[in-house]
Amino acid sequence: MSFLDPDQTTLLKLAPCSPGDADAIVLPVPLEMTVSYGQGTLRGPSAILEASTQIETFDEEWEFDFERDLRIHNAAPLSSDGGRVKDYLEGVAASVRQYDGKFVLGLGGEHTVTWGLIKGLSVSPEDLTVIQIDAHADLRDQYEGEEWSHACVMRRVLDEGCRLIQIGIRSTAREEFELIGSEPRVQSYYAHQMHGSWAAILETIGLIRGPVYLTLDVDGIDPSILPSTGTPQPGGLSWSETMQVLRALSSNKNASWVGADVVEFVPSPNPPGCDIIAAKLPVKILASWATGRRK
Repeated sequence: MSFLDPDQTTLLKLAPCSPGDADAIVLPVPLEMTVSYGQGTLRGPSAILEASTQIETFDEEWEFDFERDLRIHNAAPLSSDGGRVKDYLEGVAASVRQYDGKFVLGLGGEHTVTWGLIKGLSVSPEDLTVIQIDAHADLRDQYEGEEWSHACVMRRVLDEGCRLIQIGIRSTAREEFELIGSEPRVQSYYAHQMHGSWAAILETIGLIRGPVYLTLDVDGIDPSILPSTGTPQPGGLSWSETMQVLRALSSNKNASWVGADVVEFVPSPNPPGCDIIAAKLPVKILASWATGRRK
């Protein structure tokens, strides 16, 4: 199990907390090994943590006080030794397992890390519903000869037996499009159809039963809001729509929200840029999760 370096920045600059006393774990996973276009996700987790120190510890939307109502353990980043991607992901899974069923929020890093974060959960993959906010389907079987690529991560998650709800997809290969059309465990809401189906999307989330995991690729959000990612695509979720997804999930009394991640953020070369916007995503996720748990 990784422990926080005394000099490491904590989320919201909150006081350090031991894993045993924590309600939630923040786990930086700065993997950047299969990125195929824009570079920089390696620095995403540290930039998010640094920018979060400029965000208030009280959230008016959820009426939630982080200093009073939530104990967070900030784990040390899981660094890569340059070996195989699969080995790194197995290490991520092993780290998550050691937190014994606590809510783990991963900070990426490329999207590939989601497989390791899900693999380490103390729930059966066959029982797990994964909500994916993303511009890309990430359902290729291989990409550039690599099956453990950021472009294949949700295919590997599907291979584990999970159910998948995709929101905001607007970039697919033909093989992905055909898989979505034929695989009953995949429910995709394409961006060009999304706004006319928004009520149905929220209803779908509200009908989920059992454990749920949220993976939020920042390119799923409209680039007019957050362009700092390796492969931005026009269209996507507004900030308000993203918050509505969180609220629909946290208010579903039949669902158990077990973990989440924020991935594919590329820090601005001259902060603040989009760094604070990206940092609000894990803050909002934790406020939403904790409020739902409290209710």
